[in-house]
Amino acid sequence: MIALIDSNNFYVSAERVFQPALRNRAGCVLSNNDGCAISRSNEAKEQLGIRMGTPFFMMREQHESGKLWWRSSNYTLYQDMMRRITQIVRDSFPDQEIYSIDECFCDLTGHKYADLEQEAIALRARILQYTGVPVCIGIGSTRTLAKIANKLAKKNNKQTGVFLMDTPEKIESGLKATEVDDVWGIGPRYGIKLIKAGVYTAYEFTQLPEGYVLKLMTIQGRRTYRELKGERCIPMEYVRPLKEGISTARSFNTMVTELSPLEEALSNYVANAASKMREQRSVCAKLMVYAQTSQFVAERDRYTKDIVIRLTQPTSNTGVLIKEALKALRRIYIKGYRYQKVGIELRDLRPDDQVQQDAFSTLSDDKAGKLKKAMAAVDQINKNQGRGTVIHATMGFEKKWAMRQQFLSRKFTTRIEDIIIVKAM
Repeated sequence: MIALIDSNNFYVSAERVFQPALRNRAGCVLSNNDGCAISRSNEAKEQLGIRMGTPFFMMREQHESGKLWWRSSNYTLYQDMMRRITQIVRDSFPDQEIYSIDECFCDLTGHKYADLEQEAIALRARILQYTGVPVCIGIGSTRTLAKIANKLAKKNNKQTGVFLMDTPEKIESGLKATEVDDVWGIGPRYGIKLIKAGVYTAYEFTQLPEGYVLKLMTIQGRRTYRELKGERCIPMEYVRPLKEGISTARSFNTMVTELSPLEEALSNYVANAASKMREQRSVCAKLMVYAQTSQFVAERDRYTKDIVIRLTQPTSNTGVLIKEALKALRRIYIKGYRYQKVGIELRDLRPDDQVQQDAFSTLSDDKAGKLKKAMAAVDQINKNQGRGTVIHATMGFEKKWAMRQQFLSRKFTTRIEDIIIVKAM
């Protein structure tokens, strides 16, 4: 059996843990630059009808009238809360794959429980007690069935928050209660094709001939089809594979016309991407830099350009990557446009111990080793003292271009200045 532990309205729930006044009230968490709703409380969904992706300005009246609260995305807080949840889960179900910031799969094969459902209910209670975040647990013989079981736990088993699909009757009932375009692995595009073919539920999908599914939806569709029929086709990934490319980009809080703030933003994005690359002990041989205006302006005011740079020698050195990225940006920058975004993508990643030395390099092995140690020291300082403690000068300090986060809550669990102070009377 496989269990899926999924946090309910995770971003909203994490905000409520440290701000009790937000509980039992309609609220949502906004996307980058406070653009639209990406997490909604049950009250916001049911009472106010706010849908995923509802723009900020369409909710303003409800907020100003006191019916709705909102917060900017606080990913530092959310990641730390998820770390705490997965640690609690690991104590009960150690064979764990962290699938996303609010979900983890657990392989229960080989684990013997007198009552698996009661064990899951007890685990859910511990998570709520220790972190304050409500979760639901779905259990099935495959990952796809566990996904369906989790949704049914949220929808039909609100009291226990757990649904165990362990009998043919439960599986059939669960598949009949699941719309075909809501199945993990099918999605809207194939869902439309299946509905046109008269297939409306997951159960009806499993009754199709396998050859028809393969012809209509290729290998991915057949894998989902077999998973729904109880055959494991999606293996657990206990160790995430190394990334083959790392990209970083953000929309600015206002349109930018000058080169200097673009260079400052790009330097920050390169530093973030390079840090992630070093974390997996890789180097890159190419980098792509791009700049673009808003797609919603008049066509004559639109501009999008990218350029790919091949490095003379693969590296993970932030200074070298920033230097090459800024050269590329200056080549594609055209004065007069109002830029909305710049971005960086590190490509052609490979292990840092499999780099062939450049015969014409002026950098000695001794100096290269020292630079590698220096980068490791910078990463450790920024990890211990907070991102941005040690930076390159081109990254700047004011960051007027940075994301709009007008409603950002405190980093309650990761920054000493933001820890809640309790006064005993």
